[in-house]
Amino acid sequence: MQFVKLDAAGNDFIGLDLRDSTGPERPSTQDVVRWCDRKRGVGADGVLLLKSGAAGADFDLVFLNPDGSEAFCGNGARAAFTWWRQLNGGEFPDAHFSARDGIHEGHWVEGEPCVDLLVKTMPEDTGHGAFVDTGTGHIVLGTAPEDLAGLDLLDLAIPIREHPDFAPHGVNVNVVAVSPDVEGRYAMRTFEKGVEAETLSCGSGTVASAAVLRWQNGGEAFKFRAPGGLLGVVFEGERRAWLSGPVTMPFSGTILPL
Repeated sequence: MQFVKLDAAGNDFIGLDLRDSTGPERPSTQDVVRWCDRKRGVGADGVLLLKSGAAGADFDLVFLNPDGSEAFCGNGARAAFTWWRQLNGGEFPDAHFSARDGIHEGHWVEGEPCVDLLVKTMPEDTGHGAFVDTGTGHIVLGTAPEDLAGLDLLDLAIPIREHPDFAPHGVNVNVVAVSPDVEGRYAMRTFEKGVEAETLSCGSGTVASAAVLRWQNGGEAFKFRAPGGLLGVVFEGERRAWLSGPVTMPFSGTILPL
């Protein structure tokens, strides 16, 4: 099976082009777990399935976490748009595509993929932090910029991710600096359910963090610095947000059958 590897600001994915496939519609959970294993497989934060679009959509995106569960992934959406564009010779600057949470748009802006995400639930206070749904659920917590790098993220995040309040699906946990650096960027770190570990960036978590910053401080445009790269969020109206950042395709290969 042919695959491509995609890197979206440190969020890395295995991409499978199933648009013309006559085989199974999706790999088994066992295959996804094996492929995403960083010691015995390709290694990834998830698997992107590029499928034929319906009713005017250029393509359909299915995202699978490393544990095989299905979710929405903002950086995965940017990566899939970049990949689809490359498969079409880089000719198309725009796309409409479907994903688990609905229809999205992609635009090529100043050499980077930009996709829209919907803020499905506005930020609200909980006993765990501010909750936001941007296609998947996130808890957003603030911290002093100087404390972020040394924070024991796993110790903080796992009890929240596993709390009964968020059962049965769990929740992602984002920790964001309460003030920006000299470049105007908010540093952030993310623990992602499904990966069950810290990831180098998280697109839907970046939009969730921007929604909380807007809720608390106002503003419509925000810049972020994740461990894996730089991301930007610009709001259009109350609930629509545009997520931008780099995507690279470092290699492709063949997954051999066991």
